[in-house]
Amino acid sequence: MKLSIVSGLNESKSTQDEVLKHFSELCEFLNSLNYDGIELSLLEPEKINTEKINDIKDSYNFEISAIGTGSTYIRFGYSLGHHSEHIREKAIQRIQNYLDFAQKIQSKVIIGLIRGRFNFESNSKKEKNNIKSSLKECCRLAENNGVLLLLEPINRFEIDSYNTISESINLIDEIGSKNLKLLIDSFHTYLEEDPGYIWDYLEEITHYVAHLHLADCTRRAPGTGHFDFRTFLNIFKKSGYDGFASIETIMKPSFEDVAKESSEYLRSIL
Repeated sequence: MKLSIVSGLNESKSTQDEVLKHFSELCEFLNSLNYDGIELSLLEPEKINTEKINDIKDSYNFEISAIGTGSTYIRFGYSLGHHSEHIREKAIQRIQNYLDFAQKIQSKVIIGLIRGRFNFESNSKKEKNNIKSSLKECCRLAENNGVLLLLEPINRFEIDSYNTISESINLIDEIGSKNLKLLIDSFHTYLEEDPGYIWDYLEEITHYVAHLHLADCTRRAPGTGHFDFRTFLNIFKKSGYDGFASIETIMKPSFEDVAKESSEYLRSIL
């Protein structure tokens, strides 16, 4: 199992040289902590020079484990479930930009917050249907690009649709695309799943999973709360999972501290 951590590059407000310098410094720092890659949370990936990004990551024998798309919803308000067809089209156009970037750097694209929240002008049934329709189009684009999409179940306090693993798997089965896989996040699992049932269930559905997010029950670094990471990760190890487990937490007291503490803790139990 490979280890990565989430970081942004501030590509919307920085020059190309600043973005590349920041990325290079991240790779150097994370390499020193025994990481295998980095997960990028981006707003405008089309602004980044992929050829130079590849040169930098390859020089550290690094991978970009996945690309986060949530800022598209947070900053632009574009979502796949929006009641406005125009807004949904904007969200799909943004996904195409992420797919283009991911294809060039050999990564995956996450479908999480970009699903959006239900609007008072609509209803949950309509917006779920909108998500399905939009996601089918995103899968078609992903298939054309040869890129995997990662559907992430997110807790009910942050998003209104597909909060649980079982709901998300049902959607994956319904869409039926070989380019749509599951992302499981330990924090959302802790909030949404039945603790007496989840461990057995995870053993049954590991073949759906292509990426993991790790945060403790406090959403801080793994090992700072009481989530059972040893059992959680062993389920995937025993299934033969050889993908990434990526740290996605509140970065306090600092990104550097979280990266160091998480690597030390997780390497001791992996």
